[in-house]
Amino acid sequence: MTAAEPKYRRPLNPEQVAVLDWLYKVRFSSSKQIAKHLLKPNQKTTQNKLQILEERGFIGKHYDKSYKLAGRPAEYFLTPKGARQLPADNTNEWAIKALYKNKTVSPDFITHCLNVADTVLTLQAIYSDKLGIFTKSHMAAYDYFPSWTPDLFLNLKAGANRRRYFLDVLDDTKPFFVGVRKVRNYINYAADGDWPEDAGDLPTILCICQDEPTQKKLNKQIRYALDDTEDIAFATITQEQLQKATTTSKLWQKIDEEQEPARIGL
Repeated sequence: MTAAEPKYRRPLNPEQVAVLDWLYKVRFSSSKQIAKHLLKPNQKTTQNKLQILEERGFIGKHYDKSYKLAGRPAEYFLTPKGARQLPADNTNEWAIKALYKNKTVSPDFITHCLNVADTVLTLQAIYSDKLGIFTKSHMAAYDYFPSWTPDLFLNLKAGANRRRYFLDVLDDTKPFFVGVRKVRNYINYAADGDWPEDAGDLPTILCICQDEPTQKKLNKQIRYALDDTEDIAFATITQEQLQKATTTSKLWQKIDEEQEPARIGL
């Protein structure tokens, strides 16, 4: 028999809620990423928070002997019980239902989520509070986003205006042709999608490539695809270029139908 849970538990503190909210947004995260999100240089205090949340059934983790042998950190995820500790207006039922699959998703899916989480942390460090970052969990509540959902939706303050972006992390968890198909899916969305007219221009599409050769291949495919439309803009960057960035100016290569890519800022 398992011990009954005490009738009274101390309410979650703001940092514990912040952990749950982070996992709701990114699906999977390492303790190192969580510590970075919480701005905690000492991972030990973060591990203590994670242990308490796991004991109360609010989070789970993927970890076994093979992880230890490979020097691989545990991958933490939110449970539906944990999601319901968050304010109801910050969550949606579709995203909560998806959490039931967290124990059985593929290793590639987890790796991709970790890569997206790294991207969120990097963008936050570069752009600070000028950039609003929304994940698939946020987008699930709205019906005007592409059905093949971007990894991230970005909303950048630019003076009195705002610029919007769809961003995808094209890593090695999927073959190259999947990224090309997603490019064409965005072009179809530009022609037939449901982006609200009162929201302004269709967001620029940003693609993070795993390395420079992949970026060059993708840029070529984008230029070829752009023969069919002028209603959408693309820009690319490599993971290394983004991680090394210390300024917001001219980080991205804007892809033009006829010319070589030109460096731009967001």
